[in-house]
Amino acid sequence: MSVCDAAFDQQDAEVVCRELDCGAPVQVLGEDAFGKGDAQMWTQEIQCRGNESYISFCPTSSSLEYNCTHENDIGLLCSGYSDLRLVNGPDVCSGRVERQYFSKWGTVCDACWDMRAASVLCRQLNCGIAVSVVGSDWFGEGSGEIWADVFDCDGNETKLSECSVSSWSRAECSHRRDVGVVCSDSSLAVRDGLVRLSGERQCEGELEVSIHQVWRRVLLDSWSLTESSVVCRQLGCGSVLNFSGSSSSSPEHSHECVTGFQCSGSEAHLGNCSSPQTLNCSSTQQLSITCL
Repeated sequence: MSVCDAAFDQQDAEVVCRELDCGAPVQVLGEDAFGKGDAQMWTQEIQCRGNESYISFCPTSSSLEYNCTHENDIGLLCSGYSDLRLVNGPDVCSGRVERQYFSKWGTVCDACWDMRAASVLCRQLNCGIAVSVVGSDWFGEGSGEIWADVFDCDGNETKLSECSVSSWSRAECSHRRDVGVVCSDSSLAVRDGLVRLSGERQCEGELEVSIHQVWRRVLLDSWSLTESSVVCRQLGCGSVLNFSGSSSSSPEHSHECVTGFQCSGSEAHLGNCSSPQTLNCSSTQQLSITCL
């Protein structure tokens, strides 16, 4: 039987996607999405709570309440993936990103992932906020499938199923490009060398580095494109476009800044470069970076 749109809601959609092993519902659609059916119309209201395993477990109304035609056929788009996890880290809040798709676990390509998606994942896992997107040298290479779907999140969603997904990518993905995430509730989040950019966009702004669990601005002295490339890579923001000095400083930040990072350019993390020294922030311009 075709199902009438008046008899179907979001809780029913949750159960249908779960029963089909298709993850979470993305969108409930009308008959124009998948055409009109030719089966008999099911017109009783389906009354799922949303946590049932099968639609047959849901009660239905006892009477035919709606005058439905195939103009009212309901359609459903499910996410396809049913679970996400971080593996091979010291705790559940850091590790290689893996997602389950039709019962198969696979890794995620770093070209399809950014800090906004990482922030949503950390929130979904109750792990705080994302502090770093890292490469396979952190948590090792996975095996099996590699999912190249691009999660287009604005960063404010509560779970990744709320983000729109593009199911194609031009990237050459291999397990050497398996992406990892460090969330703020992980023991790794206290490691020196975590970075963030304080601009309005996620891949540009004044650089801040966590040293001894305090966020500090970075001075322009002794900084080069080499160190900038490491920061952009660490943030999952591609390659570096440019960097510059700025004299702005905010009172909510530490009065101490850092300088003296020296990288070879191949590092995946600024903490792998030579250790910096701490100076007074007023001594010179502070660093801003724009990544591609």
